[in-house]
Amino acid sequence: MAKELPYFQFEPAEYLTKDISFCSLAVQGLFINACAYYWQRECKLTKEQFLRRLNYPQEFEELINEGIIDLQENQVKIKFLDYQFLKATSQSKTNSANGSKGGRPKSEKRNESETKANLKPNESETKAIKEEKIKEEKIKEDNLYTNDFLQRALNSDSWLENVCRATKRDLITVKNKLSEYDALLLATLDKKNNFKEYGSHFTHWLNKQEIKPIEKPKRPNFYFQG
Repeated sequence: MAKELPYFQFEPAEYLTKDISFCSLAVQGLFINACAYYWQRECKLTKEQFLRRLNYPQEFEELINEGIIDLQENQVKIKFLDYQFLKATSQSKTNSANGSKGGRPKSEKRNESETKANLKPNESETKAIKEEKIKEEKIKEDNLYTNDFLQRALNSDSWLENVCRATKRDLITVKNKLSEYDALLLATLDKKNNFKEYGSHFTHWLNKQEIKPIEKPKRPNFYFQG
């Protein structure tokens, strides 16, 4: 990888709420190594090259089956890295083109400097406050939007029955886990676009959860003396 692209963007919240977080730690470890190797090779990697460097075929197949990485005509594809690489290389070409022309025109630089100079401190502070309020309102809106999905799920007997059947869990467990799942979405600000996406992701998440069986209370031993 060229020196101007030594690293890629990694978002913990995205990682913790996507399908990769439901995989085993072995598969997650392979994925992180795969990302580093893929990026280092400028996002050009075949299946044979992958397995020659990271010889874990079973874990590799799980990444494919879960849709975490793609395989297109023997070429490994990691979409979020492809997007970052394309964006970074396009910006690099643009900067090089501007550099060959001597940078931006002086009039453009002068206008930008004058605009910054004319911007009063109070105006700058007001703008920052407004942006922060908009961000807070959006978070509240997303939370309410997600909560609507939770209530819809809890009030739909047919949907709950289908989830119980698909995950082989009892109704009480499904309802409890729904609340836990919804809290996770709120904590990570992970907004689902529609109820179908909300429900399918919950079912997938629930299948990965270890449910401990409820232990029955032991009967006390009684001793009788004759």
